[in-house]
Amino acid sequence: MVVSHHAALRCWVIPEEGDVVTLHLPAVEVWTVDAIKDLPPELRYELHDGSLLIMSPARFWHQEIERRICNLLRAANRIASQQVGVLNTVRDTRVPDVAVFNAEPEDWDVTWHLAAAIALVVEVWSPGSDGKDRDTQWYAERGIPGYWLAEPIEGDKKNALITMHELKADANTYVVTSQATLAELEERGLS
Repeated sequence: MVVSHHAALRCWVIPEEGDVVTLHLPAVEVWTVDAIKDLPPELRYELHDGSLLIMSPARFWHQEIERRICNLLRAANRIASQQVGVLNTVRDTRVPDVAVFNAEPEDWDVTWHLAAAIALVVEVWSPGSDGKDRDTQWYAERGIPGYWLAEPIEGDKKNALITMHELKADANTYVVTSQATLAELEERGLS
């Protein structure tokens, strides 16, 4: 759900557990990270050029693949975390499913991190965010060196195909460097 930045909105969100979350959104001219800090934590939020994007909780497959990728990266001694806020400006953010930091963040109480602090982002594909998950340009334009996309494998519900991209040195675009299943990566590990 994308919320126009010109209207106050009251909506009801019904998570999978069946509880109703009432969301009272204030009328704001432009959404910023300060404007969303007090919204209910049951939902996920991104800002796209001052517009608020509200994301529902992820499906079980999505959550499991996200967790396993994060564990794989941590086993390779990478500083990986799930649902990391990446800040371009106070009006433009993204929340990749997994992110790897260049170094351990000094402040553990920070929600939004500059793109320069991130070495790799991972998006786990969802049917409701297909276009966003496949759009590597936002991350490339911010100079994040790596981008992975994890997609379902038909007939193998516990696995995912990981397409790995690296930032081209002379342009703000990614090139595909390899593909592997998550199970293959877990078996052989990362170097």
